Amino acid sequence: MPGKDMTRYTVRNATVLVLSLLAITPCATASSGSQANGFDPDQPTVLITGSNRGIGFALTRYYAGAGWNVIATARNPAKADELNALAAGDATVVVEQLDVTDLERIDELARIYSGIPIDVLINNAAVLGDLPGQAYGTLDYEQFQWTMAVNIFGPMAMAEAFESNVAASEQKKILTLTSGLGSLTLMSKMQGMIYYRISKAGVNMGMRAIRANLIQDGIIVALIAPGMVQTQLLADSGYTGKALTPGQSAAGMAEIIDGLTLDDIGKPTNVDGRTIPW
Repeated sequence: MPGKDMTRYTVRNATVLVLSLLAITPCATASSGSQANGFDPDQPTVLITGSNRGIGFALTRYYAGAGWNVIATARNPAKADELNALAAGDATVVVEQLDVTDLERIDELARIYSGIPIDVLINNAAVLGDLPGQAYGTLDYEQFQWTMAVNIFGPMAMAEAFESNVAASEQKKILTLTSGLGSLTLMSKMQGMIYYRISKAGVNMGMRAIRANLIQDGIIVALIAPGMVQTQLLADSGYTGKALTPGQSAAGMAEIIDGLTLDDIGKPTNVDGRTIPW
């Protein structure tokens, strides 16, 4: 279970289910910052949280394949084999250690990359949490705090910390992955997964609030749901319907991201282009 120091929202040694639908991933080893010297100054830059597997890794691989400079974060580098292999063969991919509940590390990473334009910030890291602890009657409130720290406070802290980097770029985009499970309209009769659903509804409002502050600076703030994706979590859930591969989801989201403008009002958008109702 999470640590007690929720003032800094730093969580240590928690045992939970990982939200592969939204690619919750351990975060990688920190670079010295000098690795960014391999970036191509003529190409855009993307920062992706939770990059070591699932959708996060698929997004990293997609943007690297498209020639972007990629800052890929993960919580535990020792287990990020695929991500490390990708970075080893591509100087424009830098792996950074980051737990999005560690606000001091977020600030440190922002200092490391101070002055480097980041065209797209993708808040991908998120957690589902332990399902029994989210069922009414057996609610675990420490888990509630941790889920909020990862799924809401993390993306908002990333937006604040890297605002100047995004503002200095050409594309100026902040994206947060959301879910239809955060829709009050769609999920009003659903039971279970209470904390996860609250966290997604909360981050939706958080990003809308941030958008209102940043639109005057020309920064686009958007919410995208990856859809049903072939991940371990989806398999564990017992779902047997159709699902996208992580690569298909990443490509679909990247297409939506590429087409975003300031005219978009920040409503949650599914990977297939449908608007998710509030």
